[in-house]
Amino acid sequence: MRFLEKLYTAGGELSAWLFAATGLLLTWEVVARYVFSAPTIWAAEISQMCLIWATFIAVPRTIARRENIAIEFLHDALPGGLQRAADIFGLIFIAAFCAIVFWYGWDIFLDSFERGRSTGTMMNIPNWWTEIVIPLGFGLSFFACLGGLVTMARGEELPKAGGHHE
Repeated sequence: MRFLEKLYTAGGELSAWLFAATGLLLTWEVVARYVFSAPTIWAAEISQMCLIWATFIAVPRTIARRENIAIEFLHDALPGGLQRAADIFGLIFIAAFCAIVFWYGWDIFLDSFERGRSTGTMMNIPNWWTEIVIPLGFGLSFFACLGGLVTMARGEELPKAGGHHE
């Protein structure tokens, strides 16, 4: 589990850098277009790829640390046993969703990889460069859910929903 926790943390940190890179790329595109009248052919496409990667590699960390959006007032109003049942149900539901998206995402990635599909833009980037992050992110998110379920099965507490660490 320690390896996966380090992987989730690294994904979260890389995600932050990719979001920052996206901001810089889009800022450069605006400056190049409106100040220098010389728009780039690459900034928008690379920033879009950075946004997609940043989003999906951050999800496992978010799930593992329970920093996802939660309806805390409802959860906190439940008695302890029902809170635990709601947590288990939530993790099972998210895990099932992640498994389904992983399955279909892998097929989409593999099809693009085998057929050599590309963006069709001037950069002509292979589609699989972006599509691989879907099964990667959702596969790791599935394991983050399983980690939470194992933690609960051991009788240990999960971090408080909503990412509030006390």
